[in-house]
Amino acid sequence: MTSHGKKDADEETECRDAMFADLRVVCRLIRRPVRVWVLLAVLGSCVIAALDMIGVAATLPLMQLVTGADPSQGVLVHVSNLLGTKDEQTLILAVALAVGLAFALKSLATVAFRWWLLGHTTKLEAEAATELLRRYLLAPYWAHREREISVIHRNLASSVSQTFGQVFLGLIGLLADALTLAAILVVLLIVSPLVTIFAIAVFGLLGWAIQRALKKRHLQIGLAMAKSDLEAWTALMPGLNGFREARLSSSADLFVNRFGQAKADRAHASRLASLVSEIPKYILEMGFVLGIAGIALVLFSTGTKELALAVLGVYAAAAVRLLPTMNRVVATIGGIRTGQVGMRILAEEVERLDADGYHSESSPSSKIFSGDVVLDHVSYRYRDSDVFVVQEVSTKIIRGQTTAFVGSSGAGKSTLLDVILGLLEPTSGTVSSGGENIFDDLPSWYSGLGVVPQDVFLLDDTLAGNIAFGVDPRAIDRDRLLEAVQLAQLAPLVEEMPAGLSTRVGERGVRLSGGQRQRVGIARALYRKPSILVLDEATAALDNATERKISDTIDSLSGAMTIVLVAHRLSTVKNADKVVFMSDGRIQAEGSFAEVERQNAEFAHLVALGKLG
Repeated sequence: MTSHGKKDADEETECRDAMFADLRVVCRLIRRPVRVWVLLAVLGSCVIAALDMIGVAATLPLMQLVTGADPSQGVLVHVSNLLGTKDEQTLILAVALAVGLAFALKSLATVAFRWWLLGHTTKLEAEAATELLRRYLLAPYWAHREREISVIHRNLASSVSQTFGQVFLGLIGLLADALTLAAILVVLLIVSPLVTIFAIAVFGLLGWAIQRALKKRHLQIGLAMAKSDLEAWTALMPGLNGFREARLSSSADLFVNRFGQAKADRAHASRLASLVSEIPKYILEMGFVLGIAGIALVLFSTGTKELALAVLGVYAAAAVRLLPTMNRVVATIGGIRTGQVGMRILAEEVERLDADGYHSESSPSSKIFSGDVVLDHVSYRYRDSDVFVVQEVSTKIIRGQTTAFVGSSGAGKSTLLDVILGLLEPTSGTVSSGGENIFDDLPSWYSGLGVVPQDVFLLDDTLAGNIAFGVDPRAIDRDRLLEAVQLAQLAPLVEEMPAGLSTRVGERGVRLSGGQRQRVGIARALYRKPSILVLDEATAALDNATERKISDTIDSLSGAMTIVLVAHRLSTVKNADKVVFMSDGRIQAEGSFAEVERQNAEFAHLVALGKLG
């Protein structure tokens, strides 16, 4: 073997090993045992191959009878003995029926096998996509923040589909077709060894040459598909999520054109994939015609006319099965190579998710976090940075009181809040409640929290469904729901709604005002009956009048639970029991509003600016 040939062989082996390694990684997404299913698929393939072999083998005595062979010679002796007659008409009819029955059984078995195979493969694909989504949703918060939504969409749709629809199903189909080819070739080797060996060499070389010529093209097409799928999602999401901005800036065409170009690139790649998969079919068909002609020439020049016709008939019958099977094999190999790109992307994502770890969404234990929340020398930096955004923060959130964290943008208060919530684990230091580290039992810690963000996420669901977020509609506690509505002072809105709590609010709550959305957010937090209510810039986007009303609602809850505020606007924290002023990731001052104003010049300056406003 030349050095160039050895290099190609090594690359082929490396590519194949990488494919099976990726497949093993992807199979982590499937919870049920795959080996049993694969074993059943192999057994089914063997049955199909055996039926094919019987059908092709049965054509030999049929062709011998049709060409006038002596029923008392060769294989016909066994047939006539089995049927108990030497009458040619009876033998021809019986053998023809046997051949027809064999091919009919094979066809029915193939349809049943394909139905079973496709059913299980599509189920595996659905299970894998579901498990991938589960892993995305249970990924660490810091990892989720770094992940692009367009990549998630692409992986859940295209990458999973390519992995199971092209690679996984393709490998099983390839195995079935390979067994069919082997079974038919065994029959042909028995009938005419030399001619069959010659045919295997010629068509094997032809198939290898086709695959070698198209291998890189298949991989390029797979890369083009993955790239265009990602570009399509990247263009789609901003255009829909930023609908108002796109309308007001007259930039809809920009997103449409980007999306259109990505879809055009995808269509071109699909076109190439279809064409490249069809080219081998025409080459093989031409090769088969020439091959049969060559076999006929050899048979008629080396044997009797009757034997030549009989053997040629067997080859013709075999060709009816071999040609489409070889076409499928070549097309399947191409499809597998095209799908390998998507599988590689999916395997890398699974390994990345596994390396990041998962949040356990187990039921809360009997532990109840109570008492003050104590932050002891808490520091945090993001994994891709050496800069600490929170540095040596030590403070206490007194139970039953309202504690406000304030500061300019970039002060570190939002990151600190994520640490307090248990979304980010501190790089150093501890967060405890009642003497218990909250990270020792996050499910129990989460169960006691009610959080109202600045931009409340609302589902395209009923008002009740949005308040009881994440609760099965049949399991919603009506009394708790009404209590949350009253506490959030949402009752006037409910009374105005045509269907009350059953009114749908539209996607992202488009039918509600900003203040109404915030009240729904507060009601959602209160429905959980939290011991700690957290409001993260909950009034930052509201007008002054609405902000005042929301602040009054928050003040009315003071004392009934621990309240934690994060705010830019100082007007929202005037009544807080404790104000913690942060700058550059550190606590600069803490105490009552008036005490912090006296202690810290920067805070006093912000208060003065607020009064000017």
